[in-house]
This record gives sequence, structure tokens and C-alpha cells, in this order.
Amino acid sequence: MALVPVVVTGVGPVSAIGCGRNAFWDALCAGKHGFGTITLCDASDSPSKIAAELKNFNLADYVEGGEAMARRTPRPVQLAMAASVLALHDAELDLDSCDPARLGVYVGTSLGNLETLFAFRDRAKKTGSLPAHAAFHVFNHSTACVVSSFFNIRGPIQTASSGCNSGIDALGQAMRMIQSGAVDAMLVVGTDCELVPEILAALNASGSLATSFNDDPGCASRPFDSRREGNVIGEGAAALLLEAEPHAKARRARIYAQLAGYQVCSAGQNRQYSANSPEIDLRPCVGAFRGAIAEAGWQPDDVDVVNANGSSSVIYDRVEALALGEIFGSRLPEVPVHSIKSMLGQHGAGSSALQAVCTCLALRRGMVPGTINHDEPDENCGPIEVLTETKQLDPSRSIVHSIGLGGFYYSVAAFAVPPSEASSVTGELTVRWSAGATSRFKPAEDFQKPLIPWAPRCDEGL
Repeated sequence: MALVPVVVTGVGPVSAIGCGRNAFWDALCAGKHGFGTITLCDASDSPSKIAAELKNFNLADYVEGGEAMARRTPRPVQLAMAASVLALHDAELDLDSCDPARLGVYVGTSLGNLETLFAFRDRAKKTGSLPAHAAFHVFNHSTACVVSSFFNIRGPIQTASSGCNSGIDALGQAMRMIQSGAVDAMLVVGTDCELVPEILAALNASGSLATSFNDDPGCASRPFDSRREGNVIGEGAAALLLEAEPHAKARRARIYAQLAGYQVCSAGQNRQYSANSPEIDLRPCVGAFRGAIAEAGWQPDDVDVVNANGSSSVIYDRVEALALGEIFGSRLPEVPVHSIKSMLGQHGAGSSALQAVCTCLALRRGMVPGTINHDEPDENCGPIEVLTETKQLDPSRSIVHSIGLGGFYYSVAAFAVPPSEASSVTGELTVRWSAGATSRFKPAEDFQKPLIPWAPRCDEGL
């Protein structure tokens, strides 16, 4: 029996370059970076002093009573809440008309609420007591609980905590739940804030971070460039509403893309390499690419663009590029590859979920954002074709790739323009914002992004 197609009907990016679909997309296409000196934690002892931070983020801009909620809610949860509001508005989903038991939440987070956990530890040592909510927010699963409670979502809630891949893994596993018939839709959120002194210390100790660009933060993330020296950390979140295609069509939803395939592959014991080692085992990375492409029903030649992990890591950029060479062979120089982490950095589940949002928008609008700071291609990455300027390419099929810290495993998702997209939905949408769960949202006009009817795929306003 054929599996039900799963589609994306809403996106909610919360990032250092912009929050909301249009602000995020415009910044990507303009090559705007979000890097600056770290202010959210003490980085005085850190060799790397730069990050992608959300400036002037305020939860009260997104939900009623946000000021009070923010006082007792960890920052990754706040980012997830804002992303969820944006995605549900964007999907024009009336929660009050949905069966709440047929809607679920799947959260991806790498670090969870680690900063809050450390703060509770210090407070307990000093005072011997903790607030009542401490027992709740020390768990990674608290984000999924808060989101489901706030929106009165009573279907399954799950959390993936699998490193930087967590945003992609949450999407893939949520897709499986919809395909199984357990739910009609899943709100999927990737969220992380890596601006924690202990995390900085650990990443510095591993040699993972860029340290030579403290005076020029915008140039620090250099995917596949010969001058790259490491990741730039940060924070961010993104939410996507996944729906079974019949459910989306029944409510005449705008469809961004079909999530057509997903694969994750572990490296097992085959990851004993270093930046200077010539022996790199590409099999797990290649396997993830091939698995996602095969599930989508494609051949490698069908892929139009690659949204790469491209984190500016000395070793992982090389692994990724060489694996793509194995996939595409002599066609590799013809396949556009781009990395939004050149502008956003690598910040766990947030960055991989933002990759997915970018791909959905690229498929919808026919544009692919360029990669900044790719000035001197690294010959050790092979003949990879890195897109350095935003171009109108009208892609129909795209793959998104994320590598977990340490190279332990690789996650790939395949997205496509739905074959029936051009004719599946017509006419105006009537959206009912009744006095239930949705009344706790801020009005859509507060986001300077009013609710809009469905329009053709490359319409300028979408």
C-alpha cells in the first residue's frame, strides 16, 4: 500500500538574521550574516568570541503574557514558542476546528535547557532550594510539553536529542508518524541556544570553533573555503507544520513542498579520523544521501540542489563534499550546493531546522540563496560547485544534509515540489480565529506578515 504523501504547509523561522518567513528569506537572499561578539554569556576566557545571536528577542512579541512566561522559561523553549506561533500563522491552521488528538508535536534539540540546568545547580549550591518549575525544565522534553500545552495539542509529543541533526531527525520521525496514520499533522520544531560557557569551553577544547575572526565576525563561517577553520556557534529555532497531503488539500492549505524521503546513517566505529588524516570513511554519509534519495523515488540525477551541512568545519566540509562526489560522480560540478550556515553558523537543532525552512521556501519561490565567504575553494573538497550568489534556478527536488558533532552520524531529508501543487488549491481561504487556543497568539499583523490566500508557486508574495 502506498504511503500517504506528507507536505509542509507552514514555516516559522526564528534566527539571527530575521524572524518570520519574509524577513528570514530576504536576509538569506541578500547574503546578510547574523554574527557578532558574544553577549549572552561570558566569553572572556574563550578563544572564539563570536556567535549568531538573536538581538532584542522578546517572547511577548509573539504570545499574550509573554513577559511573565519568559521569566520562568528557558531560552530554547522561548525560541521554539515563537517559531511555533509563526509556523501556525503561516499555515493558516485554525486550531479550534482541528481534532487536537490528531495533531502532534515533535521537537528536536541538541542541548535542551542546559544553561538553565547549570543555573539551577549553582542556585541549589548557594541557597539549598529551587523553584517548583525546576523539576520540569531540566528535561529536554520540556519544550515539547510547553508547546503542546500552550496550543492545546493532544496528540503524540516526542523529542529527538541527537546533536546538530536533531532538527532533521524530528522532521523525519514526524513524517513517519503521519505516514503510519497515527496523526493528520505534526508541528515540528528544532531549537537550540549554544551560548553557554561550558559548551564554549568544550567546543574550544575539541578545536571545533573559528578563532581567527574575532575582529571580523562576518567572515568567520566559510563553508568549503580553503581559509575555513571551524564552526561559529549561535542560537535559533524553526518550526514547520507537516500534514498528510489529503488533510492539507481538504482545508485548501498552501503547500510549500513534499517531504519525500529521510535517512540517517551511523558511522559506527568507522569515524577514527582527524583533520590531517587521509583515511576518511565516506560510507555512512553516502548511505544517508542514497537512502533519502531512494525513498523519494529519485535517482541522483534528479536532484536539483543540495542544502549542505556546510558548517565551515575543516574535516566535515571535506567529508560532505567527497561524499557528494560519490553520489553525483562526474555530474558534481553541475549540481548547485549552498550553505546557509555561512550566515547563521552551526547551532544544533535550530540550524538544521532552518535549513529545512530555507529549502521549502526555495522550492516555493524558485530561488536558491547563495553562500557567503566562499572565496577560495578548497581543492581537497573536490570539484564541488558552491553557489555564491542567489539565483533563480526553479528547483523541483532538493536534499538537506546535517552532520552530528563528532561525525557519529549523518541525516538527510529530501524535499520536492508536489506534482499536483499547481492545481491542488484554488480560491480564497477563510480562516476562523475563534476564542479558543488561537486567541492567545499575537495578531498576525503584529508580525508585519498578514495571513494571505493561496497563490501560484513563484508568486512574489509567498
